[in-house]
Amino acid sequence: MNALDDERPLDEIARVEVQSAQALAQSMDDDGVGVLYDIVPAAILAKIRNGVAELVEQDGNRYFGFSGAQWISGTCLAPLFEDAGLQALLRQLYTRKMGTLPPSDRILPVMRVLSGKQGIRHSNNFHYDSYAVSILLPVLIPNDPGEQAGHLVMFPNLRNARRFAIVNIVEKAIVEKLLGRIWRLPHVQKWLSAKVVTLQPGNLYFIWGLRSLHANQACSPSSIRCTVLFHFGDPHESSLLKGISHRLHAMRLRRMARD
Repeated sequence: MNALDDERPLDEIARVEVQSAQALAQSMDDDGVGVLYDIVPAAILAKIRNGVAELVEQDGNRYFGFSGAQWISGTCLAPLFEDAGLQALLRQLYTRKMGTLPPSDRILPVMRVLSGKQGIRHSNNFHYDSYAVSILLPVLIPNDPGEQAGHLVMFPNLRNARRFAIVNIVEKAIVEKLLGRIWRLPHVQKWLSAKVVTLQPGNLYFIWGLRSLHANQACSPSSIRCTVLFHFGDPHESSLLKGISHRLHAMRLRRMARD
């Protein structure tokens, strides 16, 4: 599936069309992941990489990330975040899978940078997202021969969406905390047909984040891996319990970044 407009300027993000929804949803159902190719051009990826390199030089090789609309506004990725076609596509995907309209049109953008020993700690942490649809944009993926690249690894569509927030929170705690190490075992991944998705910078990778257990594979401490995520459609976003859960998760990430 290719959404590249060959007539666009070399530094312009490709248009995302809502007509892609049916094919993407089918691919996400059948293979766990749907892809729109060559959406973000090399010139924009280079700008982001330069900014990441400055942050790494400033703060050292460690994990850091940004979450929320504030960090992406005014950046070279803002046109993608604000794109009406992307928003319409996400609404279509949510409605197709959940059978109802999304609770809001809010998209949560997140940037993750893995580097150094902290980067290893943030790898192979299998989890379910709180959002029905998650998009992964690889910005910088290690690609030297024999180097660990930190590709996406997932157990596609391992569960259905949970109707009640408390059920979702308890299930996530059991699967992610109590059973967290199990999903890393090679024989478990083979038995449950884990899928490794080779990431190519500039593509958009769509998954059912609420249903698919997933993580990034490890990178070597000397490498830098940068991805941007767009999360959409939290069916429990108005739940008081979900608000508390989000705050606890944010506190945990801050502790891990300091350690």
